[in-house]
Amino acid sequence: MTTLIRHAASVTYKGKSIFKVVHSKYGIVYTCEALAETSEVLLMALVLALFYGQAFFVLGFSTLSLARRSARVEVARNLLLLAAFGFCEALVAWSPLWASDSSLLLSWLRLLLLGTGYAFLLTFALQTFISLERRDQECWTIAGGISAVWMIGLIVARVAGVPTERVLLDGEIIARYGLALPGGMLGAWGLRRQAYRTIGRERMGLVKVHLRVTGVALGAFALFGGLIGPAAPFFPANWLNQETLLQVTGVPISLIRGLCGVAITYGIVRTLSVILSEIELWLENAERRQVLVRERERIGRELHDGIIQSIYAAGLMLEGGQHSIADEPEVARYQLTRAIDSLNQTIQDIRRYIFDLRGERPADDLETGLNKMLDEFRVNTLLETNFVVEGESEGGLGAERRQHIFQIAREALTNVARHAQARRVEVCLQYNTSELQLIISDDGVGISNLPVNKGHGLRNMRERARLVDGALDIDTRPNQGMTLTLAVPY
Repeated sequence: MTTLIRHAASVTYKGKSIFKVVHSKYGIVYTCEALAETSEVLLMALVLALFYGQAFFVLGFSTLSLARRSARVEVARNLLLLAAFGFCEALVAWSPLWASDSSLLLSWLRLLLLGTGYAFLLTFALQTFISLERRDQECWTIAGGISAVWMIGLIVARVAGVPTERVLLDGEIIARYGLALPGGMLGAWGLRRQAYRTIGRERMGLVKVHLRVTGVALGAFALFGGLIGPAAPFFPANWLNQETLLQVTGVPISLIRGLCGVAITYGIVRTLSVILSEIELWLENAERRQVLVRERERIGRELHDGIIQSIYAAGLMLEGGQHSIADEPEVARYQLTRAIDSLNQTIQDIRRYIFDLRGERPADDLETGLNKMLDEFRVNTLLETNFVVEGESEGGLGAERRQHIFQIAREALTNVARHAQARRVEVCLQYNTSELQLIISDDGVGISNLPVNKGHGLRNMRERARLVDGALDIDTRPNQGMTLTLAVPY
């Protein structure tokens, strides 16, 4: 039963101190004075230990979660150190539940956890205080050096024959003075300083109150967790300690430290929650702008590959009709009729873009749609065409992917009509095991006269190939034509 109240120091009951400090074989032990209400005392001690530990365990868990969510925020990058401090302090607070008075090993483990936790706190504080350029090396050097001196001092004292209870007591007090006290004070100042440097003054109004709570809580922990510790026969621990605090105020030190943990958790969580909300809002606006940019590019691509190509085709028909009107009026009349129909269809397409930016989804399968496109191309350009299909369709392409393939084919055929000076075009659709290939080849002048670095044509085709997870390859030589190969996985 003594184990349960070993570190639940300084509890009062009906105005009396119910714990006193005694020196046992294995160190400082708090024992309950004889009172009739022993069960109530033990329950109170257990509640205090649980509250104290729970407060810092929640601090560790919350900051660990926030550190993973907000890694891009500089003020949150050090939270893993604060989380480690919270977990260590929780285990120390719960030590009455797992550290037995008769176990020397567990007593040393408690002391090492306490020193390690305060080393993490000091490192966290230094990283908020020191500039980014010098942060990693100097912070770990300072905190590691102090921790190393502390541990070496423990080893030397024990080897020199200093009693175990004195080494445990002095080691705890030195850890509080040398690590927890400067860690809390520097953290209170450095966190606010870093927030001003990284968050910006325009957003400080949103988190100013929460940062102030965190700073005050860290300062309070520096006082009640660093400066005020167990009583010891040397200054200042002989007059400023947790027993003196109990006698003067009647408040257990574990309760105050637990409240400090709650306040630190609240301030950190609220501060980063506000910052993350602001960042998420900014990201949503940025993503919305990106969507608008992509939509503009898509509209430009659709207009270039669809409507502009149709207008160009109508222009070719009108030009052909102009040349035929004197010698072949019937042919000219037919071409004029085709041009009028094409322009009427273009007008409908423009209206559809105005009222429905998604445009028309292709109802035809690839073979039917490409065959119609090639027939229209032959009629409008009078070039010799050939359409070949190899293999059988797997039927794995959706309407949107078919639309991109149709537009790539349309752009390629238009380039042939504009620049290639070709006489013959062949379109081959191959259904392979894992992908389909669309091969468009001509017998024109090749790449030497193609404007590969100008305009939207080739760039749009490559962009569309990327949108269908495909690969676009162009093989050409001067005066030997060009072959365009589009490979699209199912």
